[in-house]
Amino acid sequence: MLSRQAIFPLFGLRTTPDSQSGLSNSATISAAPLLPTSLAALLVAASYYAGSELGFFLKPAHSTIATFWPPSAILLAAFLLAPTQMWWVFLLAVFPAHLLAQTGGDTTLLTALGWFIANTCGPLLGAACIRHFKKDKTLFDSLQGISVFLTFGVFLPPVVKSILNAFAAVEIGREGDYWMVWTTRFFSNIISNLILVPTIVIFWRNGVSWFRSAEPARYIEAGALAAATVGLSFLLFAGGNATSSIPLVICGPLPILFWAAMRFGVGGLSASLLAVALISIWNTIHGQWSIGTSLVAHDMLIYRTLFLHGLLMVFGFPLIVTAALTTERRGDAETLRATRRNLIQIQEQASQLFARKLHTDIVGQLTLIGIGVDQIRTDSNANVRPTLDQLHGEISRVYKDTIDLSSEMHPFVVEYLSLAGALKKLCHETGVQSGMTISFSDENVPYSLPSDVSHRLFRVAKEALHNVAQHSHAKTAKVELKATEGRVLLRITDDGIGMGPQCGEGVGLTYIRELTLSLGGTFRLWSAPSKGTVIEASVPGKP
Repeated sequence: MLSRQAIFPLFGLRTTPDSQSGLSNSATISAAPLLPTSLAALLVAASYYAGSELGFFLKPAHSTIATFWPPSAILLAAFLLAPTQMWWVFLLAVFPAHLLAQTGGDTTLLTALGWFIANTCGPLLGAACIRHFKKDKTLFDSLQGISVFLTFGVFLPPVVKSILNAFAAVEIGREGDYWMVWTTRFFSNIISNLILVPTIVIFWRNGVSWFRSAEPARYIEAGALAAATVGLSFLLFAGGNATSSIPLVICGPLPILFWAAMRFGVGGLSASLLAVALISIWNTIHGQWSIGTSLVAHDMLIYRTLFLHGLLMVFGFPLIVTAALTTERRGDAETLRATRRNLIQIQEQASQLFARKLHTDIVGQLTLIGIGVDQIRTDSNANVRPTLDQLHGEISRVYKDTIDLSSEMHPFVVEYLSLAGALKKLCHETGVQSGMTISFSDENVPYSLPSDVSHRLFRVAKEALHNVAQHSHAKTAKVELKATEGRVLLRITDDGIGMGPQCGEGVGLTYIRELTLSLGGTFRLWSAPSKGTVIEASVPGKP
């Protein structure tokens, strides 16, 4: 999502340090150039007017109640996108747009003013409550955020607006049944807020970055989803059929909407719901889709509209919660992966530091001690020479153990020989120690790879060969290293006893998996009893 600082320039605002507040990270809003502020307000006003015209366009003939009313939802979205200091500017900007859209015909100026108060009080109160309870930008990315939005963005504004609208409509004599007016306006505004606000907010914040970073496959999937949503909506609600099957209408859109929720989150779901809502409402008010009933025409229209509102809410509420939970879970998984990567990186840095300390300082000191003991041993008499020989041998063993420990903590051989050379040496040494025949081959592998890639793939191979030598009872093994299409593939194959489903994944395999995933790679394991094991790690070959 765009940061608060990235949103400010759009609305003509900037942040400056607040030297009087005593808070290092606080910010105050300072006056901004008139032109950017005016453009932001003009955009909101034009959107409000266009939303009003769309609401009138979707209003049934001979009815004063719109089935879908976007202006209030557009204003609420603008409040959520802008700092609170800009809200009064938006209210001033939409006032003439509201009068332009509402006045005319039998609507008096006083009535239009009443509608303006009703249209703005709900979004203003809802946005204020949302800002109070959810101050960050994860409104649609978590269960907590979506709960706040549904409470104060979907339910609260329609309640306030419908009470004021219904009271005004009855008082001026345009409607006679207060509760029928309240109910229809309430549900039409709920649908508008539920669908339009996430669509506007998410696409405004993330739309450009998504289009820039999305892979071609995502473009294709998004296009397929859009085509399927529009096509299925026309198939279910259009075509001039007298009656549609209620189970088909209820169940038909669910697979498409579930696809949108799972793959594209709340933004994709709300956009798909918008297409379904516009197509179904248009065909409903024009009589192309109906439910078999013996009601008179006016009551039938109200019945169809309320049924459609209920249908959209049945679709929208559970799926928007599901989409938010899915997004939250993906975010938690990405955070966990990032934490694992950081922990492995920190561990490797600490191991490298300690290994270099051993390799340079301690090994160097042991070398000097060994040289000194050797000189003393040469100049000593025969009585103390056996003791000095024993001491020299102990120093040599400590020297070798320190070198081995240093190499175990950090594979310096990779730095000296490259990854391919180090793996070839590893295969030879492991084969000699275990008695296995281990072959090595490499293909198109550059001499210089990123340090973390080289070292971690070496650790993967070393741990895998250790497992093969200890547990597989294999006679032969093969290590393959290949670079292709910007990735490095490491495959270790053995002819051992293999693993069955009951074996599970031990500590060694878990360590290999985490090393691979920490590089943003993929880990695969194939094994079956008496058929050997194949371990494959594929990682990006560039930093």
